[in-house]
Amino acid sequence: MMTVRPRRLALVVAPASGESFASWVDRMALRNGCPAWAIIEALGVDVRASSDVRSLAYGVVTMPETCRAIEAATGVSSEVVRGMHLEVFDGSVLDLAGVRVGDKESVRRAEGREWVQFFGSRVCPTCLAASGGVWLVWWKLGWAAVCPEHRTLLVDLCPRCRVSVRRGPAGRPARLSRSRMPAPLRCGALLSGAVCDQPIPQIGTSSVSSKFADQQQLVLEVVTHRRSALIAGQVVSAGQWFAALKATAMLVRLGVPEVLPLLDAPLDGQGALAAEVGGQRWNRAGPVGRFGMAPRTALVAAGLLAVALEVAAAESESALVARLMPLAAAARMRWKERRPDLLTQVATCAPSNVIRLVSGSVSRRSRLRR
Repeated sequence: MMTVRPRRLALVVAPASGESFASWVDRMALRNGCPAWAIIEALGVDVRASSDVRSLAYGVVTMPETCRAIEAATGVSSEVVRGMHLEVFDGSVLDLAGVRVGDKESVRRAEGREWVQFFGSRVCPTCLAASGGVWLVWWKLGWAAVCPEHRTLLVDLCPRCRVSVRRGPAGRPARLSRSRMPAPLRCGALLSGAVCDQPIPQIGTSSVSSKFADQQQLVLEVVTHRRSALIAGQVVSAGQWFAALKATAMLVRLGVPEVLPLLDAPLDGQGALAAEVGGQRWNRAGPVGRFGMAPRTALVAAGLLAVALEVAAAESESALVARLMPLAAAARMRWKERRPDLLTQVATCAPSNVIRLVSGSVSRRSRLRR
């Protein structure tokens, strides 16, 4: 049986470089004067049949046949369409293996495991204003902390409604409305039936040093394979590099508050990290989930990134060990005899296995319980 593809749309907006799929759909909806749901239906993307609908894995992964349908409807190539989804980062900063369109459980597991926001985003208000409402896909990553161009922290929360930016009604995943028009430059969160109309370009931002901006740029270049990933002077895959950064971040969290004086971060960043670690709820993964969760704010992400990159940038394996040992010592002080002695293990193991040791040790929940 022949598959009937949707008719080519008369008014098509060209995707901006690095734009997210949801952002592109919203801008197309505005150009066509209709709700985003109508555009999604015209593109041939499956949506739920309810008053407010969204596709499972919307903007996360897509199927080849969906990409072909969108190409037929818009003239935008399947490769570009896929590049607007988070799956473009699969195998580097994200592991989306097992995520399937229409499988709610697979999406839920991946969102809880990966350092990413499937249905939310951080944002640079200045970039958003300059582009007229283009939301970049990398803003969704857990390591997204700083705008390299404007050297400011990305925004996490709307200052008016205190809901995570682009997250949706009262913090729940946003759905595609059949009636409301998109508002890319406004918050748009639904609270008790009212829509928050906070203009995002008017949200104040905090300046950061050129060092933090350069570190974020490095991450973006590794994510997009424009720069080789190095650990202790050795080339590794992007996936290994980000696993090492996460392992180091987990070790830092284990050492809070004793580790705070060792961090090259401003006092507000140290305070944010301490508050996040102290306030995290223990989930079904126990302490593993607590210390392995994605940073909740750009400020915490920037602090963890600075430490992790400093460790990875060691010029040799012995230097790598030297940089990890103070972090392990702080973790040992914090956990005392209730956890494995990482300091001793780091000092005695083969340097090339240090990161693997740290990653493996902090992920064994049975050894991390209080």
